Amino acid sequence: MFKLIMLFMLSVALFAKEPNFGKYDGSAVILDLNSSEKKVFGNRADERLSPCSTFKILNSLIALDSKVVKDENETVKWDGVKREYEVWNRDHSMRSAIAVSTVWFYQEMARRIGEEQMKRSVRAVKYGNMDISSSLDGFWLGGGSIKISLNEQVDFMASLVKNELSFSPRAMKITKDIMTLKKHNGYTLAAKTGSCAGVGWFVGFVQESGKTTVFAFNIKGEGANGAEAKRVALEYFKR
Repeated sequence: MFKLIMLFMLSVALFAKEPNFGKYDGSAVILDLNSSEKKVFGNRADERLSPCSTFKILNSLIALDSKVVKDENETVKWDGVKREYEVWNRDHSMRSAIAVSTVWFYQEMARRIGEEQMKRSVRAVKYGNMDISSSLDGFWLGGGSIKISLNEQVDFMASLVKNELSFSPRAMKITKDIMTLKKHNGYTLAAKTGSCAGVGWFVGFVQESGKTTVFAFNIKGEGANGAEAKRVALEYFKR
């Protein structure tokens, strides 16, 4: 009887650690950088999808490294075109733009970077299928040519956290700083949402008590978006 009770309790504990994807077709990859333990949930860890706005992480790195902006606080003037979210319709710096996922700002960064530099940088970090051919200022959006899997997102994020990407230490430090959502008493959560093409992403890392975990959550289905992927991820980490 005791063995049965212990087996039941273990099963409950293991089940409790599964992300609650609810109505969505969800998958997640979570990698503990201290132990190299990887947890994979769902069956789409290797399915390549549009990165949507999670590409803003790499776009920031390339823009900073190639010096098309002075730093994360340099203001870029709004072009005056009204877009769907009012918060986008103003001047932005990289710091403010990544916080509200301002598409036009990062399209401007891509144009400043240029096709050849963008292509070289994407290939240098082996980002997904490395295909930027659809359009310089939209290849990462829904219907764009670049695709990346959850496993590849996690590998990219791990290299960023460990400062192993082919960018300057300054560019990597700034990028990790501007994607930080919460920092308090030794706890850091840094991540980026992404929404397009019927999917939602939440990709980033958590640091606490000397432990670093990188992760990628992805959901598909009606109502799937980055905010929902973020909700699923944060609920999982709270448990």
